[in-house]
Amino acid sequence: MRFFKNFYLIIFIFFTFNVQAFDIRNINKSKIVSQANYNVNDTNLIDNKNADKILGDVNSLNEALNEKSKEIQNNNKDRSQPKYKGAEDIYEYYINSVVFIGNLKNNKVNGIGSGFVIKDKGELKIITNWHVVEGADSLSVWLKPKKMVDENFLINKVDSYSAKLIKVNKTKDLAMLKVENLPLKIKPVNYGKFMNVRPGQNVFAIGHPEGLLWTFSPGFVSQVRPNYDWRYKDSRHKANVIQTDANINPGNSGGPLFNKDKELIGVNTFTAEGEGLNFAIAIDDVIDFIKEKPKPIKKKKNPYIKKKDKGNTWIKKKEKKTSNKGSVNLSDAREVDVNKNGVIDAWLVDDNNNNIYEVAYGDENEDGIIEIVAIDKNEDGNFEIILLDTNNNGNADEAEIDEDEDGKVDVIAYDFNEDGEWDKFENI
Repeated sequence: MRFFKNFYLIIFIFFTFNVQAFDIRNINKSKIVSQANYNVNDTNLIDNKNADKILGDVNSLNEALNEKSKEIQNNNKDRSQPKYKGAEDIYEYYINSVVFIGNLKNNKVNGIGSGFVIKDKGELKIITNWHVVEGADSLSVWLKPKKMVDENFLINKVDSYSAKLIKVNKTKDLAMLKVENLPLKIKPVNYGKFMNVRPGQNVFAIGHPEGLLWTFSPGFVSQVRPNYDWRYKDSRHKANVIQTDANINPGNSGGPLFNKDKELIGVNTFTAEGEGLNFAIAIDDVIDFIKEKPKPIKKKKNPYIKKKDKGNTWIKKKEKKTSNKGSVNLSDAREVDVNKNGVIDAWLVDDNNNNIYEVAYGDENEDGIIEIVAIDKNEDGNFEIILLDTNNNGNADEAEIDEDEDGKVDVIAYDFNEDGEWDKFENI
């Protein structure tokens, strides 16, 4: 998907109640509201003993990654794009099955993406990415016109179909749309199998990179990556993915990836920094999503709770929750409203009473459960390590590391089985 103004791959739509996105790093810039006087919730998330080990592992990893990056760059320097037998047939066969999707906000196209037609329960429907449709007031779908036109002409001069969002799976970054009265002559895609995908196989993508309509991009499968984790600015995702070197750019999001047998094997979704590092959600996850029962699609509500006749305070205290894990004593902590929406969502701790806060606890979704712990080991006002409990079970399964302490995440560590050992490190 592509923004018209700044050409990002992902649409990020924020709700406008003067609410800022929760970022634990902003806690030192936030206003301290009051001193806590209760145990706020239960967690064993914090892991000070492993903080030094994490940073040591990251340093070693970075040295190895730098050497590997140089090797890959040298190997790919003189690489040329190959020619594919039968590619023209794949383009002709499926070009009309690929659609152009407009994400409308305030009756204007705010972002665009790709999608493709499937057949589900006897009806034609459309599959795309969740992030293509996220935050839209309404959705429009365009079919390929008989004569090729540019993006502006398509949006302003060519009739579109109104699409209804049927269901989403945010974790897999997938969405299904329904459009009434689609022409029955449109071919729904045929499905391949993830288990048959191998590195080196030819692949073919169709989409709208940078608004260049119905672009055809050939390439190779670079690798298959089961249960792969990735993230955008405000969301985390996990699915089986196919890594390819097919040219994918903003606007390709939600478009199909085919094999040489004219079978859908993936949904083009995201890219990584570097040459030819592109990823598609694997077909098996797509099929599972198609079979899922739709869940109600909820919209966020205004979180403000104003206390009338009590001055200008907007603060709401959360109830204490209990479990078998032992609670965190925040009797000396300072309460903070990081995202400035009137709800206490973080607590600062100064164990050595030197007026410098070395630990911060965060409740990002404001449900009363701490899922973020930030550690400032050298007490310089910058958190070197942020531990995350992404599934709210009280155990750290991710860690964000700011190795050079510039306020930006350099590395993400993953502990998939939550055994206290970090299974994967990923440079950002």
